[in-house]
Order: sequence, then structure tokens, then C-alpha cells
Amino acid sequence: MIFQRKIFKKYSVSIKKLFFFLFCAFGFINAQTFIKVTDASSPFVTETFPPGYRGASWVDYDNNGTLDLFENYEFLFKNNGNLNFESTSEFKGRTTPIIPGVDIGSGNSWADYDNDGDIDLFFTGSKSFLFKNEGGTFTKITSGAIGDSSSNRGWTSAWGDYDNDGNVDLLIVHPRGFIPGAFIPNLLFHNDGPPNYTFTKVTGYEFLTKLAPYTVGIWSDYDLDGDIDLFIGSGPAGTPGLDYLYKNMLKETGSVDFQRITSAPIGTDMQDGQVWNWIDYDNDGDLDGFLTNYTAVSNRFYKNNNGNYVNNPGNLTLSGIPCLANSWGDFDNDGYLDVIITSDFQTYFFHNNGNGTFAEATNIGIDATGNGRSATLGDIDNDGDLDLYISGFPTTRGLYINQNANGKNWLKLNLVGTVSNKSAIGARVNLKANVSGKDMWQMREVSAQNTFNGQSSLTVHFGLGDASIVDSLVILWPSGNINVFTNFPINKFETITEGGATGINDGESFLLPSEYQLEQNYPNPFNPATTIKYSIPSESFVKINIYNSLGQLMDTVTNTTKSAGNYEVVWNAQNVSSGVYFYSINSESISHNKSFFDIKKMIVLK
Repeated sequence: MIFQRKIFKKYSVSIKKLFFFLFCAFGFINAQTFIKVTDASSPFVTETFPPGYRGASWVDYDNNGTLDLFENYEFLFKNNGNLNFESTSEFKGRTTPIIPGVDIGSGNSWADYDNDGDIDLFFTGSKSFLFKNEGGTFTKITSGAIGDSSSNRGWTSAWGDYDNDGNVDLLIVHPRGFIPGAFIPNLLFHNDGPPNYTFTKVTGYEFLTKLAPYTVGIWSDYDLDGDIDLFIGSGPAGTPGLDYLYKNMLKETGSVDFQRITSAPIGTDMQDGQVWNWIDYDNDGDLDGFLTNYTAVSNRFYKNNNGNYVNNPGNLTLSGIPCLANSWGDFDNDGYLDVIITSDFQTYFFHNNGNGTFAEATNIGIDATGNGRSATLGDIDNDGDLDLYISGFPTTRGLYINQNANGKNWLKLNLVGTVSNKSAIGARVNLKANVSGKDMWQMREVSAQNTFNGQSSLTVHFGLGDASIVDSLVILWPSGNINVFTNFPINKFETITEGGATGINDGESFLLPSEYQLEQNYPNPFNPATTIKYSIPSESFVKINIYNSLGQLMDTVTNTTKSAGNYEVVWNAQNVSSGVYFYSINSESISHNKSFFDIKKMIVLK
């Protein structure tokens, strides 16, 4: 080994330069490749699709554990496993056919709007329709405000629970001049919930009154304050303008209000906006912004520096290219989000190098040339890595199977809301694992609109590199509830229900309490030990004292600062005699100027 060091020392500089050259020239070493499905037995290979800016989404509409493919206008392909798909007739003839050259845009968004356990579709076009999923068959809703298909026409739509009431609401984005008929503003429908799950049309907000060439709207809790905010691209397709970005004031004021974001740079930069996405590309614990722009402006990449956003130019900020989708996922399972960017010219794949930079990868099996529209991601063969479907012109359109064979680990999660909406739209997942010797947190957000006119799978996917276990898994639900697990296993597809466990023996789950509470000890009477449980809703200093019947202090079992959560402490009475005792809690909130005191009786019986 010493001899080898001496030999290579002379050439170390030139070798480093060579590796740097190879890295820059060929993107990244040992990258996964893709194989395009071309078998004529696959129905989406032989299907004739109309032209236009059609959306596509991966969804498990029949709850069989495999992802099915929907592509506007009427194409639903059922996944029977082993890459065996069949065309279904669920939507054939039930949506408005394209009017070539006029009705050019059509999107979709999927969520369980009635919380019955299966995922429903809102289809958007020159006529828009809500399809209720009833066990794998779909009923078109034609009544109520949501059933007015002509008045609800638009470019695309997005489900999101903007008021955190446990029911997903619906945004319909209308692009002035790009949909047949009179110009109308965007539409927002509030889901009124059980028992009928009807919708009320919302009015009054700027984006519901002003006409503009809106493109794609997305919901995301960009500031991580517990409510989803709204980002609407407004690409005039060649002329710069401001996008429509709104902060939800629910957490600040207790009621919903959408305030226009006007701070620089995200609120002041001129855009030709298509799709916004908020992702933690650098794993630093906050969400960074990315926007695909059409030809008038280059793509935007905003790095979040503790709430201050700075332009982050680089090879992702393509200029002069009519970009459409940006779809983020960890394709090589190394723990960092990569990105697919589609455009009217070609499709781009950028690998995240893990150091704040990206390398463009070419010749990896994706037909890059030609018009690409929607790019939807999902693990369609359940092998732990993300596959890709691109809608668009025939040269690019197709299913691309990820051939990742680097042996890196992964985790997939299916989230089921109980207090929150069933599809867990808006839930945020934080995961900590040791990857390549480094403790690293990753973040994902569940979204029903995160590509161009469609969405990637609702299944939460993490790449874990060489991690042998997930140290911590934290799920923050829209309701405010929190699930926490430790020592979570890898290379699994787990379902996690809000407030419940997964069946993992070494997991822990709890709901974040909303108020202070001191519970009755158990057992009671007892000999010699009993358990005292208590809850605190925010970080607080906690003291728990034990007194005898004369009021004399016998013991202090807790005297420290605790974060919000549910706790228990054991008191052992082996050194005291039988009798009546009292235990008290005295708690002072660190940041909310709240105090709490309670006292309860217990009996030692020997």
C-alpha cells in the first residue's frame, strides 16, 4: 500500500483533473439508465393520443398496490403487475374531446375528496368533470356547483386542504385565451365535508377575480408553518409578467386569507411561469423553490437561506427554452432529489451531485428530442426506484423503466389520514438516516399537482444510499397531529395511518397534544410503583412533586424542560408507608406565556 501511494503521488493532480473532466463531460458516474417500453402489447404504446398539452398521473385507483396510469383526455391504463397494463373504458367518451388548435390544454388532479378510501379524479379542460371513485368504477358528478362542467372549464386543477378541516378543496386554473369560450378567472371550491361532500364556490380573493394567462397552480406549505400556500404560474408564453403567489394566513390569524407575496425575489421577479415546485434539494431542512418558465424568461431556482430566497443560477435555469414540467425524485436512491425538465424542444435529466450542484445526464435511455409535456414519477414495478412516464409527442412520449442497479436502499410510505384528509394531501415527512457516514435529514411533501397538468404518485419515496436503518421518521399531518418512529426498517413499502402504528415492533407513534393534561396514576391503589402520565402542548418547564397527606414534600420525580409531547414517569413508593399521597404538576410554557397546575390523589396500599 505504501508503494502504491508513492507511485500515484506523482500523477495525483493530473488524475484529479481527469476525473473532473469525465464527471463534467458525462454527467455522473455509475448513473442508472432507463429502458423505454416499446412492446406493442402495452396499450399506451399503440394507443393514438390527440395532440395538445395533456397531463398524466400515476395513481392506484383500484387499491391493489400497483400504480395505474391516467393520461388526459380519457386514457386509464390498469397495472396488473409485471409491467402488464390493460386499457380500461372508464373514461372513454365521458370527457370532452380535443378541438385541434383551440382546446389545447387539459389537466387532472387526484385525491380522495369524500374520504371513503379510494382516490377520485377531477378532470380539467374545455369542460371539467368530477369523477367519484366507487370501488374502481367512476360516477360523473353532475349536480351542485362542482357539476357545472362548462362554467368550471380550465387548464388544470389541484386538490388541497387549505383550511385544514380534513377535506380536500379544489382549485381550477383558467388560462385567459387558451380555453374556448368567454374568459373567466380561476375557481376555488370549498369541500363542505360529510355527509354529502358537496362544494361551495369561494369568492373574494384576487386570483378569483382577475383575468390572466394562468397556467398551473400548486399548493405547498413553502414556509413550513402548517398551512398550504398557493403558487400559480402565469406564463403569457413569450411575454414576462408576475406570477400569482399567495401566503395562507390561517396559522397566523386563525382564519384563511391569501395574501399576495410581494417580497423579492420570488414575488418581484418577472416570469413566464409554468410549474412551481418547493423541494429541499440540499437537505438543509427548508424548502427551496423551482419554477419552469417558457421562452421569455429562464427557469428560476431559489435557494432558501433561513427564509431569505436568493437566485441560484446554474445549468437547471435553462434560458430561451419553452420549459413546462419540473418533476423531482431521487432516481438513484442516493438521498438527494434529481429533476426531470420537459419542454417543447426536448427533455432534460439532471442528477443532484449532493453538493449543491447538478450534472446533466444524457444518453441514459430517455428519448430527449421532441415535445415533452407532463412527467409523472412512480415506482410502477415496486422494485424501490422511481420510474417515469412522459406525455407529449410520440418521439418522447412513453414509459421509462428505471434500471437502477447500484444496490442503494430506499423506503416507500403510503399515508392514510384520519383527522386529516384521507389522501394525506399536504402532509410533510421528515426522515433522518446516516448516509455515507453522514447523518442527513430529508423532506417530502404529499401533493396532488406537482408536474405539468398532472401529478406524480402520492406514495412518498426516499432514497437512503448505504443507510442500514432509518434513525427517525416524522410525519406532520395537516391536522397538526404528528407520528414519530425510530429505528424504522429500510427497503420496505409501509402504510402509516394518522395516529396509528405500522406494525413495526420498534416503532413509536404519538399525537401532539393540544392542551396540558395530568392523568390519574395507574395502578391506583398501588404497591410499590405507579405510573403518572402527562401531556404538554409546547416546550415547557415541568416539575412534578409528590406530597404526603400533611402537605410535606416527599419527592420530585420531574424537574426539567420538555418539548411538546406525551410523557410518563414512574414513582416508586417502597420507602414510604401506606396512606394517601398527592402528586402535582407545575408547568410553564417557554414561548407562549402559559402556565398549568393540577394536583391528584393516589393511594399506597401495602
